[in-house]
Amino acid sequence: MYKFSKGEWDKVTEGSSKAGVCWNCNNKVASEKYYCSYFAGSPISYIYICPHCNAPIIIDGESKKILLPLPGTEIKNLPKDIEMIYFEIRRCVQSGCSNGAIMLMRKLIMHVAVEEGADEGKSFVKYVDYLYDNGIVPKKSKKKVDSVRTIGNSANHEIEGRTLEEAQNSFEFIELLLKVNYEFADKELEEEVVGNQS
Repeated sequence: MYKFSKGEWDKVTEGSSKAGVCWNCNNKVASEKYYCSYFAGSPISYIYICPHCNAPIIIDGESKKILLPLPGTEIKNLPKDIEMIYFEIRRCVQSGCSNGAIMLMRKLIMHVAVEEGADEGKSFVKYVDYLYDNGIVPKKSKKKVDSVRTIGNSANHEIEGRTLEEAQNSFEFIELLLKVNYEFADKELEEEVVGNQS
C-alpha cells in the first residue's frame, strides 16, 4: 500500500458521496471529498479522496476507475522471489496490464517448480509436468494450469493480445496454487500443533 500524507487535500469540493473499493487500501469506502473537471459547464471526471488512506481515486469521463482495487490477498509463507512476482502480477491485473500479468504468471509457475525441486533451465512444459507429477498442482487442476500455459505462450509469442478477463481467470488459479502450497502447507500446521502441545 502506498503511504499518502494524512494532511488535508487543498481546495477539495464536498458533495454527494461516491462509494466503492479503494485501489490503494482495498477498503470499502464512501467519500464526499473530490475534485472534478468540467466540459461545457458539466462535471465529467472526478478525483475522490479515500477517507481511509487519503489516496486519490480517479474516475474518468465514462465513470470508469483508472485503477481497480488490488486483486487477491497477501499470502503467508511465500519464498521471497515468488512473493515479489506474485505482487507484480497483482499490480499488473489492477492496472489492466493483462499481457504483462499473464507473462509474469508463466514466470511464477517456473519459480514454483524450481522452488519445489525441479532443475533450472528446463522448458516451461517440463515445469508444468513437474508440478502435476509431484502433486503440487492438484490432479483435477491440470487443465487449468495447461490453460495458463497456453495463454502464456500466446502472450509471449503471438501478436494478438490477451484480455483482462483471461488474466483475472488465470490469476484466480495462481492465487489458489500459492495458498494451497505455501499458506496452507502441512509444515505450518505441524508447527502450530507442536506449539500448542508445548
